[in-house]
Amino acid sequence: MTALSRLPCRLLVALVLTLLAAPAAFAHAQLLRTDPLDGAVLAAAPARVSLEFNEPISPLALTLVGPDGGQSTLEAETGEGSGLVIPLPAGLGEGSQVLNWRVVSLDGHPIAGALVFSIGAASREARPLPLSDGAVSFGLWATRVLFYGALFFGVGGAVFGLFAPLPEPARRLARGLAGLGLLAAPLSLGFQGLDALGQPLAAIGDPAIWAGGWRTSYGLTALAGGLAFLAGFAALATTRRSRIGTGLGLLAFGLAALAPALSGHASAAEPQALTRPSVALHMAALLFWIGALPPLGFSLRTAGGDVALRRFSRFIPLSILALLASGIGLAVVQLGPPGTAWLTPYGFILAGKLALVGLLFCLALWNRIGLTRPALAGAAPARRRLRLSIRAEIGLVLLVLGLVAGWRFTPPPRALAAIEAQAAEPLYLHAMNETVMAMASLTPGHAGPVAVVLDVADMAGEAVLPQAVTLTFSAPDLGIAAIRREARAGEDGAWHLDDLVLPLAGPWRLSLDIRLDRFTLTRLETAFDLP
Repeated sequence: MTALSRLPCRLLVALVLTLLAAPAAFAHAQLLRTDPLDGAVLAAAPARVSLEFNEPISPLALTLVGPDGGQSTLEAETGEGSGLVIPLPAGLGEGSQVLNWRVVSLDGHPIAGALVFSIGAASREARPLPLSDGAVSFGLWATRVLFYGALFFGVGGAVFGLFAPLPEPARRLARGLAGLGLLAAPLSLGFQGLDALGQPLAAIGDPAIWAGGWRTSYGLTALAGGLAFLAGFAALATTRRSRIGTGLGLLAFGLAALAPALSGHASAAEPQALTRPSVALHMAALLFWIGALPPLGFSLRTAGGDVALRRFSRFIPLSILALLASGIGLAVVQLGPPGTAWLTPYGFILAGKLALVGLLFCLALWNRIGLTRPALAGAAPARRRLRLSIRAEIGLVLLVLGLVAGWRFTPPPRALAAIEAQAAEPLYLHAMNETVMAMASLTPGHAGPVAVVLDVADMAGEAVLPQAVTLTFSAPDLGIAAIRREARAGEDGAWHLDDLVLPLAGPWRLSLDIRLDRFTLTRLETAFDLP
């Protein structure tokens, strides 16, 4: 085995080891900010906690762990869009409280975390609850590979049966894989529930686990996939070329193409009017191509099996064209503009997938240009090489499925870029009196560590160069006394303040003491709401 041929295997093994070594699952909704801030020490217990994400989410499980280790289950109020408001119980005592939260995003992927805040003073007893374990992550990955493998090779076989007669061995294989898919669909839903609720493998028999999996958008994918397996199995069990078999095959085709478009990061990306049809088109093209491989391999064993190869050669250019168009469109949406966000696990998996797909295209091109015509002419060496090439294609497809299933654990670059853009958006403040005015920017424009840049000008808009500037931030309604800082003059003519933390969201007030000269001190004030 050459180093090149070992590369796909190494990629797949590395992915599996990564899943086992990193039990905390990554997801594609990302937490932007919290109120109170993580690690904040508050004078009094807050009435509620708010979490804000970069996309709409739904709560799965919320648990508050007190300083003594006692746990209580909380209910959430879902705000507009991506906000989540969680009322806290009355009478919380002093010490550190840990809010363990699990939510699910539009793509069906859960995200979990812990928010620690303290009342009066921090304590060391409170600890976050453990997240999902490696066995669940591996099981989730393995059942997804099984689900999609059965979809492509089982239902895909029934799809190819719509275009060409299936050899009996190929029919039996596809029927068996469709039957296996009937088991894989609910099993993958169970692991989805374990992952969503952060439960260990031993909890797989709990009905709440299955209900949790169904509440995610993957529930519809599992349902549509299960119906596709059922229709495909029935189509493969009917009389060849019958109207009922054709109708069932078309139904299986439509359901199998639709299933992945109902969940997943690509389907949840905007604009969904483009991404969801693109996912369905991508799946339809793959179902024809991949589903045709085992029937072609069996057909080439007999001299009378040329019909399948002729039909495949006629339709595969359309399939590849649809595959390339939809794949490029989805990649552009998910990756976003070129940048460091491409150098992420998602980008590495995509690079591995593209390398394997490139090998697939090279094999397909070699098959079409160098082997198809002599194989149809009856040349035994060409038919033998074509069968070997088809086996290599099947192996590459399985490796691609293994890599793609790993996308469940990696946020796409477009999500990371959106988070960076939202997190870095500044908040602009303006204050003035009858002689001077000031424009201040707070970056990022939300609670937490911020950097302040201040420009001072006269009423005509001409720059003013004060001798000193002092900024005072206060939030009496939040129980925060005055935070007073001296700004430093920058070479750009502006005044800068870097070591500032505004710990809570809510109503704030900024006072500016501007010393214009030795004898003149002016004060400007403005109120603002900090997100």
